Amino acid sequence: MPSTSVHLPDDLLARLDQVAKERHVTRNRLIVDACRSMLDEGNSDWPDDFFTKERLPKRDRDLLRSTLDDWCAEIESARRSKRRSPF
Repeated sequence: MPSTSVHLPDDLLARLDQVAKERHVTRNRLIVDACRSMLDEGNSDWPDDFFTKERLPKRDRDLLRSTLDDWCAEIESARRSKRRSPF
């Protein structure tokens, strides 16, 4: 696998290391996952069990279902209005 060098400010590197430690992954894995997420490789779907009763109360599931179409339309509208990625 090819490698690359990236120069990061000390404060950013410290934050990356802290998040990697909290997630029990290496710094490299965290950066690779962040890059993949940024490029929309496989991280765009909801987890399969996200809307199950074990994760969300019925009241919240019903509210999400009733507003999902409007919510998605608003998100799409906001994304199109951006000229460049916020990242």
